[in-house]
Amino acid sequence: MSHPKKQNEHEQEHLEHLIEALSVKVDKLGRYVVERFALIDHQLREIRRELRPKSTLSTGITFQEITMLPTEGGNTLVYTGTLAPAGSVLAPDAVPTVTSNDPAVLPTVDATGLVVSIPLPAGWVENDTTPLAIRYATTSASTKQALAATITPSVPPVLATGIAFAQTT
Repeated sequence: MSHPKKQNEHEQEHLEHLIEALSVKVDKLGRYVVERFALIDHQLREIRRELRPKSTLSTGITFQEITMLPTEGGNTLVYTGTLAPAGSVLAPDAVPTVTSNDPAVLPTVDATGLVVSIPLPAGWVENDTTPLAIRYATTSASTKQALAATITPSVPPVLATGIAFAQTT
């Protein structure tokens, strides 16, 4: 007949062994779950990155006057830029600059880089031989994007004088 105290000790040791074995298995399972979660998280981030709309950097810009004021002293001419191709963007670190060929005219560009204001000083008169020209340029340290345009307020736009059609199909 076995001794109850000895049997109790044996059962206690057996339970401790089972608990230790179970603990090791739980630890392994926990590490496995964490590893799988990390892999799934990584894959979801990749999918999200692939699905994110890709921004195309602009390759050109044109300006259109929105104030429609004459090029006379005291007026502030405002031009908005349209990037090409449609839907394209300026580089995130684009630095736009505007300069004038007339030192009396100090153009500015807004924070978007797409609105140019040209305040003409009171009494200012345009030079007859050299029309006012505002040079716009962007630079980007992180991309090769470099845009340039010239705004000439008093030079009338060239209008189309005809149109031709060619059959394509």
